Formats: sequence, C-alpha cells, structure tokens
Amino acid sequence: MSYSCIEVECNKHPLFEHCKRIRLEVFVGEQGVDADAELDDIDDYAQHFLITWRGDEGGKAVPVATMRIFHYEVPEQPEKLILKVGRIAVSQSFRAQGIGRRLMDAAEQYAKSQGRKDKKSGAFLFMHSQSDKQGFYKKCGYCVVRSAAQLDGLIDARTLREPDEAELKSLEFLEDGILHVKMAKREELSTDSGQSELGVPGCSF
Repeated sequence: MSYSCIEVECNKHPLFEHCKRIRLEVFVGEQGVDADAELDDIDDYAQHFLITWRGDEGGKAVPVATMRIFHYEVPEQPEKLILKVGRIAVSQSFRAQGIGRRLMDAAEQYAKSQGRKDKKSGAFLFMHSQSDKQGFYKKCGYCVVRSAAQLDGLIDARTLREPDEAELKSLEFLEDGILHVKMAKREELSTDSGQSELGVPGCSF
C-alpha cells in the first residue's frame, strides 16, 4: 500500500478532473457549498496537488485527496514568498489515515522550493480554515491570525499568538455559508534547505 502526491499545474491539466471530483464530492456533496462558488477563477493559475492511493503493487492508483496553493501578493514584503493554501479535501473513506497531514507537508515543501526558485529570503503559508477544522491545522503548526493586517500588510510570525475563546468568536467569518478563521503557519519557512524529501512531483509516501 502506498500514497503518491502529484503536482497538477492549473485546471487545464487532465488530472485536474480528479481534483475537481474530490472537491465537489466533499464541499458540494457533503457540506452543501454551491458548485458555482466551489470552482472559481483561481483554479486557472493555482498550483494543485493530488494524492493517490495504491492498494498493492501493480494495482490501480485511486485519487483520494487534493488541495491548491497560490501566490498572495503583499507589497510591503517583496522579499518574502506568501502563499495561500486552500480547497483541502480528502475523500470520506480515506480520512483519519494521515493524508491531510501529507498534504500540509507537501504545501511546506512546495513553499520552500518556490522560495528558493524565486530567490526569496523566506516563505509564509496561510489559509482560511473552517472553524471546526482548526484543531487539525494547529497540530500542523498553524495558529489563528488575530488581525487582518497581519495578512494584508506585514506578516510577522513573532506577533502570532493564540486568541482567547471570546476573541476567537469575534474573528470568525462566513465563507460559502460556513464559519471560517484565518490561520497562518507559526514559523517562517526557510528557503535555504535542500531538495524536498517528498520529491514532488510524483512523490511517494
């Protein structure tokens, strides 16, 4: 049994159909998000990821999870690479098997690789997390962003601290009819490390 992670460049790639199917299955079929809102213009230029599962050697690879990443421009920090992670979806029958964590690891390795490629001094990752999923992302090293200015202006990992329960409620917002919070990776990712251990595209786990 093995998992593979494949980079899918934009929504014109043939494999994007698998990413699309998983997203529609999870966000539209399970969570009731409008299909027209789920697929948007960002898909045209985002970097998509697809995880496949193979039950045995020589068996058919089954698409089971997806996410997308895209550049988020912050003029005040031209020396940093800032990426937004989103559309993280795992097929229902493959949950609680560590696949979500594999996606988040792939996001970090991609950010480091892109930072080196773009000659940036560091990289930040952030997202809009569904409120009831934030516990998972906290385990992956993310925390709730207490001020929109930390994303729309300067992102400084040293200022990120966990809000208390009362403040957290005030930071929630509706997106596609679901409560979300902004979250960011607690630590800036170094772009000086070596080649990704995941080996994307086509990384195996």
